[in-house]
Formats: sequence, C-alpha cells, structure tokens
Amino acid sequence: MASRQNGERIRVMIVEQDLDFGLKLADWLATHGYQPVFVRTVEAAIDELSGVRPRAIFVGLGCSEPAVQFDMAEVLLMIQTVCPRVPVITIADELSEHLTQVVFRQGARRFVVKPVEFSQVGEVLQSELSAATM
Repeated sequence: MASRQNGERIRVMIVEQDLDFGLKLADWLATHGYQPVFVRTVEAAIDELSGVRPRAIFVGLGCSEPAVQFDMAEVLLMIQTVCPRVPVITIADELSEHLTQVVFRQGARRFVVKPVEFSQVGEVLQSELSAATM
C-alpha cells in the first residue's frame, strides 16, 4: 500500500495508449492508496507533468518498431527533462534488445513486459519510490 506524505496520496502518472490496460492499472493503483493520473498520449503527459507533479511515471510502449522506439527515446528524454528525479517505469508489449537499450539509455530504470501481474507492478513502483527518496 502507498504511504502518504502530508496526508496526500502519492500521485502516479500513467501514459498508456491501451485504454483497457491503462484503466485497469489506474484502478489497481487507486485501490492500493495511490492517486493515478491516466493520460493516453505523450502530448497530454508532457502538458500535465509540471501541474500534476507525479512521484513516479509509467510509460506504456505499445510497439517495438524501430521508428516508434526512436520516438520513445525522445519522449523519455522529454519526461526526464521536465521531471529529472521522478522514476520512470516502462511497460512494453514485447521484449526486444534494441527497445531495452533505448529505454535504459534514456533514463528509465525499470522495464516490465506484458502480460504483467499488477502486484509485480506494485512491487516495482514501491522499489522505485523508495530508491527515489534516498
């Protein structure tokens, strides 16, 4: 369960094009004490980042095509520029060596591959939040 700081729930942004998965993840986070902020586009995420001030960000990677990976590198770089100390956790539909290199090169510290148990997502999130406060 999420620990609260100053009585507020910990805000976690979800950037996910897959509506069904994004809503399920948001619901799971909400029932475990977090305040999820779900957006479906990168543009919306960038617009919301400074106002929302999330403590962690999940970024869904729906495709492993090289062109999309290049765009993802730019997206992750923008997120890290706006929120440099916020842990970024990526969730991919499939694993590829090239995608993994792109993700880690751009500052995402954790990489989860679907299908994923939400309890595993919760463990990764707690680990990243703990590491970010040290």
